[in-house]
Amino acid sequence: MNTTWTSVLSTATLVVVSACGPLNTKNASVGVFRGVVQSAMPDDSAAAAPSVEAAQALTRDYIEAQETNMLRVSIIDREATGLIFEVGRNGDKVTWNSPDGLSFVLEAGVLVATRGLGDDVMGSDVSSVKAALRSGGSYLRTIDFLDGLGQIERSVYQCRMDNVRTEALTIFERTYTTTVMEELCTGETHSFKNTYWRGGNGTIWQSRQWISAGVGYVGYQKL
Repeated sequence: MNTTWTSVLSTATLVVVSACGPLNTKNASVGVFRGVVQSAMPDDSAAAAPSVEAAQALTRDYIEAQETNMLRVSIIDREATGLIFEVGRNGDKVTWNSPDGLSFVLEAGVLVATRGLGDDVMGSDVSSVKAALRSGGSYLRTIDFLDGLGQIERSVYQCRMDNVRTEALTIFERTYTTTVMEELCTGETHSFKNTYWRGGNGTIWQSRQWISAGVGYVGYQKL
């Protein structure tokens, strides 16, 4: 399968013209995550991230012209899609923010934490996940959430990572040969399946990962 996303950017609005594959949303005509959180973009947001309005179409030339790295992200159950921008890096951990206040931390492409979604991941030990992306197999992983009293509650999941296929993945005019890895995890109250499109050098070019029961899945493509 060759998975391609095509987008058009109009004034302050990211409109998805066509999308296929596991990150597809039912109606992804939204602002920069407008509809995920009800907060206006700050007046100085243009200084914090490249202007989404600057281009009439999201193209490879536009992507390459930016001074910061970008991800195209979909909060799938909320039918919202937008761009987030790299704002910090510490080793394998990279922090990505949207202009309207959402934050995602990825470690070597694996979700570690979120902020601003309302039912966030407070933290996660993904060392076993990173190892399994290279060699597959079974392992335990932990995810920390906030409980109803505002206390950290740790959930433990029994997981297995499998190599399911190779796939040519096209992201805005560039095609990558990827290995598709599926991670199936089962806990006391929730089960989930994450999917990773991993390049030959270990880069996760596309992924669909579970955040929480209240948020569901996030999908992203590395631009």
